[in-house]
Amino acid sequence: LAVPKRARATLWQVLPVNTAQWALGGFYASLAPSLARIVTGLHSPLLGGAVVAALVLSGAIAVLFVRTRPARVALAGGTVALVLGLGVTLAGVQWHSTAAFFAGSLIAGLGFGSAFNGTLRSLVPLAEPHERAGLMSTFFVLSYLAFSVPAIAAGLVAGRVGLQAASLGYGLLLVALAGVALAMMARRQDAA
Repeated sequence: LAVPKRARATLWQVLPVNTAQWALGGFYASLAPSLARIVTGLHSPLLGGAVVAALVLSGAIAVLFVRTRPARVALAGGTVALVLGLGVTLAGVQWHSTAAFFAGSLIAGLGFGSAFNGTLRSLVPLAEPHERAGLMSTFFVLSYLAFSVPAIAAGLVAGRVGLQAASLGYGLLLVALAGVALAMMARRQDAA
């Protein structure tokens, strides 16, 4: 694990949105299949797979569309889409609306893919070829911690307060984290 000196500031700047996007992945991998059963009233395991696939496939499509855009545009646009998608998803959970739940998942996936692409393209050029392994190792350790730790915590909390309340709290925490990321991006833009 190593972060080149010239990449440290950028890593700290993208960390809030990176944490939010990877925690979103953990949210979907851990809670979304059960939430799909609650939202739809159906108990097919295919629904859980479908909602995770909606997130992942829309994320892949987003990467294709933003790859030629400036990294900061992909990062900012992805963060906004992540917040919007989470909002629609959480509304779908609260209203038991299958359409909103899946639409929010698609939008959040677009945000995940765009923000992930922007994050990587912001970081990788800041490392020399011989430094990239250390930088990417650090990046992915932080990413997978963001993927797993909040999901485990949400699972523990869900046992006490219920799945819907835990998912609402988890989602609102991610929205707040993405909001912090947007504020940092705006401040950095103003400084530039």
